[in-house]
Amino acid sequence: MGDPVTNFEVNSSDPAKARRFYSAVLGWKMNEVPQTNYTFVDTDANGKGIGGGIGPLRGPKPFVTFYVVVRDLNATLKKATDAGGKVVFPATKVGPTTTIALFSDLDGNVIGLTDGK
Repeated sequence: MGDPVTNFEVNSSDPAKARRFYSAVLGWKMNEVPQTNYTFVDTDANGKGIGGGIGPLRGPKPFVTFYVVVRDLNATLKKATDAGGKVVFPATKVGPTTTIALFSDLDGNVIGLTDGK
């Protein structure tokens, strides 16, 4: 079995506008954290779906990604670059217990990584 997908993220040049859009269109429940300009999104419906977030840009342009829990962020980034991908956002601690990284695949799709801690 491969590494599990844990959540999704919408990176936006205007997170407040994105929050309004997804709330109106999909009915997502939002929990905004104004100090960080980040919003946690609850899409769980009777045990179906994963949570996510809406936040500011973490790269040169807006994108939607999903996060995969891996054992070693830097080792996985190396595997990605060795296979032809590019690091978009290096391994960075973004919360008291959360470290993330982002890479792009051969088509430019951005994939998130987290250590799951």
